[in-house]
Amino acid sequence: MAKIIHLDIKNYRGIKHLPLKFKTNQILICLIGRGDSGKTTILEAISAVLSPSWNLNFYDTDFYNCNHSENIEIIVSLINIPEKFLSENKFGLYVRGYHTQDNKIYDDVTLEELDEDLIPVLTIKLTVDDSLEPQWVVTNTREQEDKPISGADRAHLNCYMISDSVDRHFSWNKGNPLYALLKSTNSDEASDNDNIVIQYLREAKEEIDKNDFENLDKATALIKSQAAELGLDISKASTTLDSRELSIKDGRISLHEDSVPFRLKGKGSKRLASIAIQSVLVRNGGIMLIDEVEQGLEPDRVKQAVRSLNGHHAGQIFITTHSRDAITELGSEPLFFLLKDKKTDDIETRSFDLSNEELQKTIRACPEAFFAKKVIVCEGATEVGICRSMDKWRKQNSKEQMSFKDCAYVDGTGNTIVQRVDEINEAGLETALFCDSDLTKINEKKSQWKVDGISIFDCDGMLCLEQQVFKDLSWDGVKSLLQYAKDKNSDSFDTAFADYISSPLEEWADTEVLRNKIISEFKTKSDGSSGKKWFKAIHHGEALGVIVFRHFDEIEKNTRLKSILTGLSDWIDA
Repeated sequence: MAKIIHLDIKNYRGIKHLPLKFKTNQILICLIGRGDSGKTTILEAISAVLSPSWNLNFYDTDFYNCNHSENIEIIVSLINIPEKFLSENKFGLYVRGYHTQDNKIYDDVTLEELDEDLIPVLTIKLTVDDSLEPQWVVTNTREQEDKPISGADRAHLNCYMISDSVDRHFSWNKGNPLYALLKSTNSDEASDNDNIVIQYLREAKEEIDKNDFENLDKATALIKSQAAELGLDISKASTTLDSRELSIKDGRISLHEDSVPFRLKGKGSKRLASIAIQSVLVRNGGIMLIDEVEQGLEPDRVKQAVRSLNGHHAGQIFITTHSRDAITELGSEPLFFLLKDKKTDDIETRSFDLSNEELQKTIRACPEAFFAKKVIVCEGATEVGICRSMDKWRKQNSKEQMSFKDCAYVDGTGNTIVQRVDEINEAGLETALFCDSDLTKINEKKSQWKVDGISIFDCDGMLCLEQQVFKDLSWDGVKSLLQYAKDKNSDSFDTAFADYISSPLEEWADTEVLRNKIISEFKTKSDGSSGKKWFKAIHHGEALGVIVFRHFDEIEKNTRLKSILTGLSDWIDA
């Protein structure tokens, strides 16, 4: 059951050079990252270097920056290779050794020196030059000429990719997953050149030939008679299946359900059916590649699919995803994070600390953070809502939105915010904290977080965000917020401002006493009860933010609120 341990990609599509290493004990590898970070290209590179096809098509656009003067080179090293590959008349003389203790590949080894600590490795290289003709060889660093490897030999590695086009996966054509599965489950030994489906078709033809096609006899007799008048003797003519129709290269023999071909099923069902075929194939020894596993699937079916794939105990499975549902189900262990520099095209790869249970919790709680390069950890729902309104404000002011800047914001959910900040920062993501200043446990961490490179955007001493807003916002903005609060919480509002409601809200004057009264309503009471929660929900926080940014230009430059919002927007752009 072949398994990839090393992959090296050069000058292929959007990848200039990317070396990758994979753990030998990992069945499922989930590639995540922003769009155009190279996830699909990695799968396609694996598919190409292990393709059973001998005539794989390449184009100038497959070269990095369309520069066909530099060859495409894809090198893959595999363990658990088929036993037949180890014979000297195959690739035994090209076998390398992988040391399971130091995770390194050694070339100065012989087959006799291999044992449970030094296991055989086969390295296959695909090269494409400006002639666009692919060449596959088995290679090593010893002084010996590379040996070509045929498509038939590569087919024994059973590597198939599930992407947008999976219709062919439901036909029994030679070279398709169904055919590979048939070969692997067939008890009779057959050579690589035997086509089992053709054999079955011939047997079916023999059965068809036994039919007399009575309904066609009258017309056939007329043809015989007319042919005889023309001097042609076809008296032995009969009607049966044309042998030419035994050709299966167009996929006419395929899976059906109630006489309906699988190719006519919905996109999600087709992908699941294809995954099912290849899951069985992987169990018998193979490599499955699934691009965007969530395509066409509802959230519950996404979770079920990745749960099933993660439960495999054989073969090797690579998937890519942009789905938070997939990440939530998988946790940190299978994740392989890709970060691409838009200016240089350099790709940085990261895996996560598999022993860190707290990281597992963080990934499941806010998986969207791990698709970004920069993450704003919000203390709670109010801050999340303001980030949403900030994104709208940035767009209105011709600034690039957060997603374009590879920036995400997540809810630290108050009690777990310290853990969220630490785990996201330790995962290697650029981290900012958007928070209040009224919680001691957060305040105690801020100095160390700054040392760790985390940017802090917080309120004045012991103020929550709502208090900061009512302290610094222009009076017109304050009245708009009060009107919103009154509309949404009329009884609570009227009770809180019983001394003021005798006059219309728009007539309230901006006084220090009234400002302090408003601010006090959001303060935790002496009996431990919390202050007003009028904006403690994402949609209420977003409404607060809309009003704040509507009056943004009226906020004094030297205020904390102006500093927080300006600084946070600048951090997004940095």
